[in-house]
Amino acid sequence: MLLEVNKLNLWYGNRHTLKDINFSVNSGEILCIVGESGSGKSSILLSIMGLLPKTARLEGSVKFKGQELLGLSEEHYIKLRGRHISMVFQEPSVYLDPLFRIGTQVEEAYIAHFGKSGAEERALQALKDAGIKNAETIYRMYPHHLSGGMKQRVCIAIATVCDPDLILADEPTTALDVSMQGKILALFREIKNKGKAVILVTHDFGVVAEVADRVIVLKDGYIVEHKDVFGIFENPEHPYTKELLSSI
Repeated sequence: MLLEVNKLNLWYGNRHTLKDINFSVNSGEILCIVGESGSGKSSILLSIMGLLPKTARLEGSVKFKGQELLGLSEEHYIKLRGRHISMVFQEPSVYLDPLFRIGTQVEEAYIAHFGKSGAEERALQALKDAGIKNAETIYRMYPHHLSGGMKQRVCIAIATVCDPDLILADEPTTALDVSMQGKILALFREIKNKGKAVILVTHDFGVVAEVADRVIVLKDGYIVEHKDVFGIFENPEHPYTKELLSSI
């Protein structure tokens, strides 16, 4: 088992955001977490990555390759992030630094974990693996030169440059047109086929149908349904799941 989450509870102040969350993820698998805005989807990813605000309070267990992550020091988290667990954020324009060239930003995580030797070659390969054909040109550009879809591919390159075991993707296709969305989802399928695991947060059951192996349906901080993708579409049981499916 790559990742195991047991009885995860999260509070922001007095607001109980995640309530007894339980799930696991295996290598070579895409798990989709689906639900409406405010249901707690992104908070699950931030809990795994150790990126919650200091005022947040977590209880329960999150184990990655058997190692407990809750309570882990920032020093140990830094060794994990990028190298073993990485994240693709929802809005690449916010995530990418406008002052630095794309190549510098893709190389950053690699250099942090492996040093400068071979960083440029690995960054260029990561860009190519993310479906960027003219990687050498994009490598020298700044973020404002790129379209939204291209920026998202760059963010995927940043997330995969160190060949991590687990990739967390927070609504990675929300701002993209249908054509680019399909290409980004194809990249996640390729990542899965390489034996990596992906947890993909979305509110779109069309995305779920494209890539998911298993699906968690989240409502008001609770998991209301958890099935393989065929079971979710062919035999939804919870009224909320049925409601979401009827909106497709």
